[in-house]
Amino acid sequence: MVNDPAATPQKTCDPCHGSIGSQHLQSLHANLQGYKTMLLARTGQAELSPELTEMFQTKCTGCHTTCGQCHISRPKSTGGGFNAGHMFLKRPSMTLNCTACHGSRIGEEYRGTHPGIEADVHYNKGMQCVACHTASEVHNASPTAKSRYEAEQLPRCEDCHTIGTENSYHAIHRDKLSCQVCHSQPYKNCYNCHVGKTESGLRQPSELDFKIGRNPMKSARRPYDFVVLRHVPVAPDSYEEWAPGQMTNFAALPTWKFATPHNIQKNTPQTKDCTSSCHNNPAIFLTPKDLEKLPAEEQEANKNVVVTKIPD
Repeated sequence: MVNDPAATPQKTCDPCHGSIGSQHLQSLHANLQGYKTMLLARTGQAELSPELTEMFQTKCTGCHTTCGQCHISRPKSTGGGFNAGHMFLKRPSMTLNCTACHGSRIGEEYRGTHPGIEADVHYNKGMQCVACHTASEVHNASPTAKSRYEAEQLPRCEDCHTIGTENSYHAIHRDKLSCQVCHSQPYKNCYNCHVGKTESGLRQPSELDFKIGRNPMKSARRPYDFVVLRHVPVAPDSYEEWAPGQMTNFAALPTWKFATPHNIQKNTPQTKDCTSSCHNNPAIFLTPKDLEKLPAEEQEANKNVVVTKIPD
C-alpha cells in the first residue's frame, strides 16, 4: 500500500496528465524555493549550512504539497483527510485546500473575518482562488522563480481591469502606485517568529495595520514607486537554536516586504479624500519613526523602504 502515490507524480500523474506532475516538482508549492532564497540571503551563504539544512527539512518542508494534497485530500500540514472520499477534484476546494494553508493572512483577509474589515470584493462576487491563480501558475511557478512574485504566470489586476485615462486618479498615479495602495484595507502583520527545536511560534501578537512604503521589488513588471508593505515575522534571532550566529547578513532583505493583500475594495479610506486620507497623512506611510523600536539589524534592513518625505 502506497501512502501517497502523488509523491512521485512523474510516475502516477504524468501518464494521464502529460507533464503536469513533473512540472509541479519545480513549483514553489513543491520545492519551497522562496524560503531557501530568504535563508541564503540573510545568512550570506551560497548553500545552506548543515544546521540550516536540518532546520529546513524539519520545520519547513512540512508545508510541501503533492498533487494529491490539493486534488484528493487536505494538505498533510493541516491534518490531512479526504476532501470527498477518493474522488478527484479538478478544482481544489478554496476552504479545504487553498486557505487551509494560506489562511491566517490571505484566507482571513479574503473572507473578511477581521473585525471592521470588509471581505474582498471578488469574494463577495463568488470568485474562488482559481479565478485568478490558474493551474499554469500553481502547477509550475517557473523553475527559476526564487519567490512567488517572480512567477511568470502571476496574475495582474490588469488581466481583467482596463486601467485607462478616463479616470483622472488612475491617469495621475498609474505606474507610480500599486493598485493595493488605493484599494486595500488594513491587513495582518506578524513579528518575532521563533523557530525552536521544541517550541516555535510568534513571540508577540499579530497586528492589523496598513503601511505604504518604497517599492523593494521594482522591475518592469512592478514599476511602482510606492506599494503596500507587510511585516513578516522573521527576526535576527529567529533561527538561533538551530544555527547560532549564522544570520550574519540579516539586513540583506527588508522585513517590511512587498505585499498584495487580498481584501480589495473599490472605495477605501485612501480613496475617500486623497488630499487628507493619503497625501499629508504620515500615519499610513512607513516612516523612520516606525522603525525606532526595532532591533538595529531590522532598522538597517528597512532603510530603503521607509518614506522620509510624505507626499503633499
